[in-house]
Amino acid sequence: MGIFRWLADFLGFDSSREVVKAQAPKAKAPAAQPSSEKVTKASLNKLTKADLELKGRELGVELDKRKKKDDLVAEVLKASKK
Repeated sequence: MGIFRWLADFLGFDSSREVVKAQAPKAKAPAAQPSSEKVTKASLNKLTKADLELKGRELGVELDKRKKKDDLVAEVLKASKK
C-alpha cells in the first residue's frame, strides 16, 4: 500500500482524505401483478409471443416461440385453468 500512497503524493493527490465507496443505486422492484387477474383468450391474444412466453413461465409452462401464436395462446389458457 505504500507505493500507492507515494504515487499519490508524487502526483499531487491528497493522500490524507478518506476513500468513500460509491453506492450503487437501489433498483426498483417491478410492480407485482395481481394474481387474481383473469386470463382470457382475448387478453392473451393482445400479447406478443415473447409476452406469452413470459406469462407461460409464470404459470409453469415452457413455450416454444416457433409455434403459431394461436397454439401458444391455447397452451397458456390451458395452463391457467389448472
